[in-house]
Amino acid sequence: MLDGLMKFINRTARCSNFFRAQQLTDSGVSGVQCTYLIRICRQPGISQDQLAGQLYKDKSVVARQIATLMQRGYVRRELSPTDRRVQQLYPTEQTLELLPRMLEVFSEWEKILTQGFTDEEKETVYSLLSRIYENAEAETQREAMIARQREGDRL
Repeated sequence: MLDGLMKFINRTARCSNFFRAQQLTDSGVSGVQCTYLIRICRQPGISQDQLAGQLYKDKSVVARQIATLMQRGYVRRELSPTDRRVQQLYPTEQTLELLPRMLEVFSEWEKILTQGFTDEEKETVYSLLSRIYENAEAETQREAMIARQREGDRL
């Protein structure tokens, strides 16, 4: 049964990215990149490492996506005033102009996903998916802590 659960979650996520990309095709922003831009808008000055951690993405993947977004004029980097090794990410005016449209696309997708659901069913789905995410996040953090401990033991 769990194999089925992950299959549906992954397929839904891929459909979500496809929908966003189709709705924003004229902007040059992919469905995946929307999540990057929204996070940067909500946390201006976030570092690439922090962004990777929050999105559970590999640092090299985030670096490539950010480079692409910079080339397209959606993100700018600045060196941290407190730590010159850290590059902080900021949205550009172009991103801030696109933000309401991205949020509308997210909202529209949520309406599509819950079409035909009663308010009670929506609450149940949100509650169950939230619990699934909490379990996944807790396990991911536990595994990361174990990996850091192993790394420390090797040193």
